[in-house]
Amino acid sequence: MEKREIQAKEILNDIRSGMDYSDLMTKYKLTLRGLDSAFQKLLAAGLISEKELNSRKPGFGETVDLSGLFHVGEQGTGQIQQRKKKEYSYSGIVEGIDILDYIQWVLLDGRRTVLEISFPNGTSCKVYLKEGQILHATNGKREGEEALYSSVMFPRGKFVHLSWNEPDRKTIDKPGMHVLLEASRRRDEADS
Repeated sequence: MEKREIQAKEILNDIRSGMDYSDLMTKYKLTLRGLDSAFQKLLAAGLISEKELNSRKPGFGETVDLSGLFHVGEQGTGQIQQRKKKEYSYSGIVEGIDILDYIQWVLLDGRRTVLEISFPNGTSCKVYLKEGQILHATNGKREGEEALYSSVMFPRGKFVHLSWNEPDRKTIDKPGMHVLLEASRRRDEADS
Protein backbone atom coordinates (compact mmCIF):
# COMPACT_ATOMS: atom_id res chain seq x y z
CA MET A 1 0.00 0.00 0.00
CA GLU A 2 1.35 3.41 -0.97
CA LYS A 3 2.20 5.77 1.88
CA ARG A 4 0.18 8.98 1.89
CA GLU A 5 2.13 12.22 2.34
CA ILE A 6 0.45 15.04 4.20
CA GLN A 7 2.01 18.49 4.41
CA ALA A 8 2.34 19.40 8.09
CA LYS A 9 1.66 23.08 7.43
CA GLU A 10 -1.59 22.30 5.59
CA ILE A 11 -3.02 19.94 8.22
CA LEU A 12 -1.95 22.32 11.01
CA ASN A 13 -3.83 25.16 9.30
CA ASP A 14 -6.90 22.94 8.97
CA ILE A 15 -6.72 21.86 12.63
CA ARG A 16 -6.31 25.44 13.80
CA SER A 17 -9.16 26.64 11.59
CA GLY A 18 -11.48 24.39 13.60
CA MET A 19 -11.97 21.60 11.07
CA ASP A 20 -13.56 18.65 12.89
CA TYR A 21 -12.24 15.10 12.89
CA SER A 22 -14.52 13.70 10.20
CA ASP A 23 -13.71 16.61 7.85
CA LEU A 24 -9.99 16.04 8.42
CA MET A 25 -10.41 12.31 7.74
CA THR A 26 -12.36 13.03 4.56
CA LYS A 27 -9.96 15.68 3.23
CA TYR A 28 -6.83 13.64 3.85
CA LYS A 29 -8.46 10.24 3.16
CA LEU A 30 -7.57 8.93 6.63
CA THR A 31 -9.10 6.34 8.91
CA LEU A 32 -9.43 7.10 12.60
CA ARG A 33 -6.12 5.30 13.18
CA GLY A 34 -4.47 7.37 10.42
CA LEU A 35 -5.73 10.61 11.94
CA ASP A 36 -4.42 9.58 15.34
CA SER A 37 -1.05 8.75 13.74
CA ALA A 38 -0.94 12.20 12.10
CA PHE A 39 -1.70 13.84 15.46
CA GLN A 40 1.06 11.79 17.14
CA LYS A 41 3.60 12.80 14.49
CA LEU A 42 2.69 16.49 14.85
CA LEU A 43 3.08 16.17 18.63
CA ALA A 44 6.42 14.32 18.34
CA ALA A 45 7.77 17.00 15.97
CA GLY A 46 6.72 19.72 18.44
CA LEU A 47 4.50 21.40 15.83
CA ILE A 48 1.40 21.28 18.03
CA SER A 49 0.87 20.88 21.75
CA GLU A 50 -1.24 18.27 23.47
CA LYS A 51 -3.15 21.12 25.11
CA GLU A 52 -4.00 22.59 21.70
CA LEU A 53 -5.21 19.22 20.39
CA ASN A 54 -7.25 18.52 23.52
CA SER A 55 -8.89 21.94 23.44
CA ARG A 56 -10.51 21.15 20.10
CA LYS A 57 -14.18 20.29 19.94
CA PRO A 58 -14.26 16.95 18.09
CA GLY A 59 -18.04 16.67 17.98
CA PHE A 60 -20.36 16.01 15.13
CA GLY A 61 -21.09 19.46 13.76
CA GLU A 62 -22.00 18.16 10.36
CA THR A 63 -25.23 18.59 8.53
CA VAL A 64 -26.69 15.76 6.53
CA ASP A 65 -28.44 16.16 3.17
CA LEU A 66 -31.70 14.24 3.40
CA SER A 67 -33.04 15.44 0.05
CA GLY A 68 -32.87 11.98 -1.51
CA LEU A 69 -34.52 10.16 1.37
CA PHE A 70 -38.11 11.07 0.54
CA HIS A 71 -39.83 11.52 -2.79
CA VAL A 72 -42.17 14.47 -2.44
CA GLY A 73 -45.04 14.85 -4.89
CA GLU A 74 -48.39 16.58 -4.89
CA GLN A 75 -51.60 14.63 -4.90
CA GLY A 76 -54.63 16.01 -6.73
CA THR A 77 -55.95 17.61 -3.52
CA GLY A 78 -52.85 19.74 -3.02
CA GLN A 79 -51.59 17.52 -0.19
CA ILE A 80 -47.96 16.59 -0.21
CA GLN A 81 -47.29 12.89 -0.36
CA GLN A 82 -44.01 11.51 0.94
CA ARG A 83 -42.65 8.19 -0.18
CA LYS A 84 -39.67 6.75 1.62
CA LYS A 85 -36.72 5.87 -0.57
CA LYS A 86 -36.24 2.13 -0.98
CA GLU A 87 -33.86 0.74 1.63
CA TYR A 88 -31.26 -1.83 0.74
CA SER A 89 -30.13 -4.11 3.53
CA TYR A 90 -27.56 -6.88 3.42
CA SER A 91 -26.03 -8.97 6.14
CA GLY A 92 -23.03 -11.24 6.22
CA ILE A 93 -19.72 -12.01 7.82
CA VAL A 94 -16.92 -9.48 7.62
CA GLU A 95 -13.38 -10.75 8.22
CA GLY A 96 -10.32 -8.67 8.98
CA ILE A 97 -11.95 -5.41 10.03
CA ASP A 98 -10.72 -3.44 13.02
CA ILE A 99 -13.57 -2.92 15.47
CA LEU A 100 -12.59 0.74 15.91
CA ASP A 101 -12.95 1.32 12.16
CA TYR A 102 -16.32 -0.43 12.20
CA ILE A 103 -17.64 1.62 15.13
CA GLN A 104 -16.41 4.75 13.33
CA TRP A 105 -18.43 3.76 10.26
CA VAL A 106 -21.55 3.15 12.38
CA LEU A 107 -21.12 6.58 14.01
CA LEU A 108 -20.69 8.32 10.66
CA ASP A 109 -23.72 6.48 9.30
CA GLY A 110 -25.81 7.78 12.19
CA ARG A 111 -27.34 4.41 12.98
CA ARG A 112 -29.26 3.58 16.10
CA THR A 113 -28.10 0.16 17.21
CA VAL A 114 -26.74 -1.97 20.00
CA LEU A 115 -23.46 -3.52 18.88
CA GLU A 116 -22.59 -6.70 20.76
CA ILE A 117 -18.92 -7.63 20.52
CA SER A 118 -17.94 -11.17 21.63
CA PHE A 119 -14.38 -12.23 22.45
CA PRO A 120 -12.58 -15.59 22.31
CA ASN A 121 -12.43 -15.77 26.13
CA GLY A 122 -16.25 -15.92 26.31
CA THR A 123 -16.84 -12.33 27.45
CA SER A 124 -18.76 -9.71 25.50
CA CYS A 125 -19.36 -5.99 25.36
CA LYS A 126 -22.50 -4.10 24.38
CA VAL A 127 -22.09 -0.66 22.84
CA TYR A 128 -25.17 1.57 22.45
CA LEU A 129 -24.78 3.81 19.39
CA LYS A 130 -27.35 6.44 18.52
CA GLU A 131 -27.20 9.04 15.77
CA GLY A 132 -23.44 9.57 15.81
CA GLN A 133 -22.97 9.22 19.57
CA ILE A 134 -21.81 6.44 21.85
CA LEU A 135 -24.31 6.56 24.72
CA HIS A 136 -23.34 3.58 26.87
CA ALA A 137 -21.10 0.52 26.95
CA THR A 138 -20.98 -2.49 29.23
CA ASN A 139 -18.36 -5.22 29.57
CA GLY A 140 -18.91 -7.45 32.59
CA LYS A 141 -18.88 -5.16 35.60
CA ARG A 142 -17.31 -2.30 33.66
CA GLU A 143 -19.45 0.48 32.21
CA GLY A 144 -18.93 3.56 30.09
CA GLU A 145 -15.68 4.48 28.41
CA GLU A 146 -13.60 1.98 30.40
CA ALA A 147 -15.84 -0.87 29.21
CA LEU A 148 -15.27 0.16 25.61
CA TYR A 149 -11.53 0.77 26.06
CA SER A 150 -10.98 -2.66 27.63
CA SER A 151 -12.97 -4.31 24.84
CA VAL A 152 -11.01 -2.92 21.92
CA MET A 153 -7.76 -4.34 23.33
CA PHE A 154 -8.68 -7.83 22.11
CA PRO A 155 -6.96 -8.59 18.79
CA ARG A 156 -10.00 -10.45 17.46
CA GLY A 157 -13.66 -11.09 18.10
CA LYS A 158 -17.08 -11.13 16.50
CA PHE A 159 -19.81 -8.55 16.45
CA VAL A 160 -23.52 -8.51 15.75
CA HIS A 161 -26.17 -5.81 15.75
CA LEU A 162 -28.98 -6.25 18.26
CA SER A 163 -32.39 -4.59 18.11
CA TRP A 164 -32.31 -1.04 19.38
CA ASN A 165 -33.43 -0.33 22.90
CA GLU A 166 -32.55 2.75 24.94
CA PRO A 167 -29.92 2.02 27.57
CA ASP A 168 -31.08 2.32 31.17
CA ARG A 169 -28.52 5.11 31.64
CA LYS A 170 -26.06 7.20 29.65
CA THR A 171 -22.49 6.61 30.80
CA ILE A 172 -20.58 8.27 27.94
CA ASP A 173 -20.88 12.03 27.43
CA LYS A 174 -17.86 12.71 25.22
CA PRO A 175 -18.27 12.92 21.43
CA GLY A 176 -18.00 9.51 19.76
CA MET A 177 -14.94 10.37 17.68
CA HIS A 178 -13.13 11.61 20.81
CA VAL A 179 -13.83 8.28 22.54
CA LEU A 180 -12.57 6.33 19.52
CA LEU A 181 -9.38 8.40 19.30
CA GLU A 182 -8.70 7.76 22.98
CA ALA A 183 -9.36 4.02 22.47
CA SER A 184 -6.91 4.01 19.56
CA ARG A 185 -4.30 5.89 21.62
CA ARG A 186 -4.61 3.44 24.52
CA ARG A 187 -4.33 0.46 22.19
CA ASP A 188 -1.21 1.92 20.54
CA GLU A 189 0.36 2.49 23.97
CA ALA A 190 -0.40 -1.10 24.99
CA ASP A 191 1.07 -2.44 21.73
CA SER A 192 4.34 -0.54 22.07
